Amino acid sequence: MNGEEEAVLASEGPDPVVLGELLAVLTQRRGWSARLQGARVHDVWEEIAGAQLARHAEPVRLHGGVLVVRVASTTWATQLRFLGARLLSRANAVMGDGQVRSLTVVVGNLVGDPPA
Repeated sequence: MNGEEEAVLASEGPDPVVLGELLAVLTQRRGWSARLQGARVHDVWEEIAGAQLARHAEPVRLHGGVLVVRVASTTWATQLRFLGARLLSRANAVMGDGQVRSLTVVVGNLVGDPPA
């Protein structure tokens, strides 16, 4: 912790402080808010993609408004590119307007899938 963060914690006084409030201050001051928001895409992926697509595609990362999605095959890559605009719209509806500006699709083994 740097001196500024220690001062924030100390300024709270002797009364108990809600841990969530302290974490919010810490993440904002450290500049982690955008990164944590980007990581949220993993938690809401099925809501964004739908159950069928979520079985064949997974978010890799969301950084700088670019959502990178890995798919299991070139067939699913084509399908995902075809659904791109709708997927972006759905992602912004779930994540918040402007969070996702573009989509990049890569083909590879999904996490948990054995190598081909």
